[in-house]
Amino acid sequence: MQKIIFIILSCFLLSACELEMSDNGKLDGNWQLRQTDTVSTGGICDMSRSYIYWAFENDLLLVRDIDNGNLKILFRFEKKGNELYIHSPHFVVTKDELTVLENDSLLSPLGIADIEDHFFFEELSNGSLVIKNESYRLHFRKY
Repeated sequence: MQKIIFIILSCFLLSACELEMSDNGKLDGNWQLRQTDTVSTGGICDMSRSYIYWAFENDLLLVRDIDNGNLKILFRFEKKGNELYIHSPHFVVTKDELTVLENDSLLSPLGIADIEDHFFFEELSNGSLVIKNESYRLHFRKY
């Protein structure tokens, strides 16, 4: 009898838990920027020796530039079909302090054209990501 009550209570407790799941699929995870192409000129910049990383999880994007004083910028993002919207950037001051980023001067070296940016997916696989906005085509590898 005690086993039955324990099983029933366990089922109620487990059904009361709600896990938030992401529908980002292969996008979730850590990506290293490997190449930046300038759309208007066709120029190609090898970024494979840089330490610029984009980390996607749920609806947050953390962009880090380790070479630039471990710069961290936190964005909200939305993935809709073949499109990626990033917005609401915050500069990470410390692990407990964020500041709204109002100037886009820090974003260009990271492959982001503006405070609110719109990308299209050209490739998204288990190990490779290519996205394009009006200014840049960004090539990433997953690690």
